[in-house]
Amino acid sequence: MDSLIIDQSEEQQKTRPGNIYDAFVKNIFGRILVFIDFLLYYADPQFVSNIEISKIDPAPTHYIGLTGDERITDLVFSCPLKNGTAQTRAIIVFEHIGDSLSELPIKLHSYASAIWKTEHKEGKELSALYFIVLRAGEKSLCGHYATLADLLPKDKNGQPIGIVPEIKYDVVDLPEIDLDQLRGSPVLRIGMGVLKKMTEGLEDEFAQALLPLLEIADEKQQTTITKEILDFASKVFAARNKRLRDEDIEKSLQPIFKERTKNMITTIFEEKYLEGE
Repeated sequence: MDSLIIDQSEEQQKTRPGNIYDAFVKNIFGRILVFIDFLLYYADPQFVSNIEISKIDPAPTHYIGLTGDERITDLVFSCPLKNGTAQTRAIIVFEHIGDSLSELPIKLHSYASAIWKTEHKEGKELSALYFIVLRAGEKSLCGHYATLADLLPKDKNGQPIGIVPEIKYDVVDLPEIDLDQLRGSPVLRIGMGVLKKMTEGLEDEFAQALLPLLEIADEKQQTTITKEILDFASKVFAARNKRLRDEDIEKSLQPIFKERTKNMITTIFEEKYLEGE
């Protein structure tokens, strides 16, 4: 069984910068079916062709060092390979701060080291690793993705000195994708669409990203997803010194739930009240 050490209090995690967005991504993409859908539509087809999709499971995060202060904070999934008992681990790395990925190479090396070190210590075969970055922000990257070589000393020809152990990664850059170009299941498109609107500073337009709710036939799932979206939206609004007003919520939900809108809002907020009690 994989090692898992928890040494950060819940309160410390709540106050971590960007926690609102991180928690939302984990809620949406932590669902195995949503994660699988993300892989099928956005990951490298060659990677996907080598794994047993039906056997994907969440994998515990690992720690680096004795103090556990360099934790893998992103989503990690175990993906058995088709050709035997060996494993690969697919990691969604969520980035939403800054206009570049300059710090990403160091993070990926730390993640790889943590996973392989733990597996080696436990006498396991080392996993093949696949990193896919889900990036949200105000504008797209437009070009070069950061490499470790960018951070290392260069010779007179501008080439990095010494051996550079690069770790490759794929990027899904949300600012480059229009809402109508999002692919996958309704839940995946809702999550990516809302994330796109919120991180681009278009929180007042997030209702547009809710339209895939129309495709969800199960009313219980509709309610659950809607509640998660509204909870996320209200926290983002609050972080920007704004308030998600009742009339705005009703206006956002009306195109989806129509005559059921008021009942839906009542159901959601009654549940939140009961949770508080």
